[in-house]
Amino acid sequence: MSAETALSLVASAIFLTRLIPQPVRLWRTGVTAGVSPVATANAVTSALAWLAYGLSHGLLVVWAASVVALIPGLWSVWLLRREFGRIDVLAAGAVASAFLLAAALGVAGAALALGVLATAGPQVWRAIRQSDLRGIAPATWFVAIADALSWGAYGVLLDDHALEGYCAVLFTSAVIVLGRIAWTRARSGNESAVLSIARG
Repeated sequence: MSAETALSLVASAIFLTRLIPQPVRLWRTGVTAGVSPVATANAVTSALAWLAYGLSHGLLVVWAASVVALIPGLWSVWLLRREFGRIDVLAAGAVASAFLLAAALGVAGAALALGVLATAGPQVWRAIRQSDLRGIAPATWFVAIADALSWGAYGVLLDDHALEGYCAVLFTSAVIVLGRIAWTRARSGNESAVLSIARG
């Protein structure tokens, strides 16, 4: 087995592992605070786009992982179905349309590199703007760091700029979301301590 094949299998396993904690948390707790429905919908669109990209470039691990990724992706969308407003639906539809346009123009690879912005970006934005992030599964974002680095390394081996871009954006997004989760938890803990003292 070549180094490229081995790395691609490891990256695929990490990628798929990353997709599990969030829907499981939503299903077990029913708490959606801080979770972006747009990001969840865009993740399904992105999986479909990567599926098409993998098929067109003969990258078995890319398209196979994308097929499996649709399962937790669609599950998450279902669990968040009541959180979608009109603007959320329009935003998700715009991203899907952008992927189709990019494919028609022959720039699907570049769109995929930027597509991770559509997947992680709305979640980063929500994490920055909101203080209640109880619905977000931190495990998703810890694994996202390993996901980004493994696919980035695979992209370097193949000289695939779409995968390298995926690495850069996902890694940055994960660091921001985890930082916000830590900050909001610390702040919540401090507020609880102050209230406990005040009630004395």
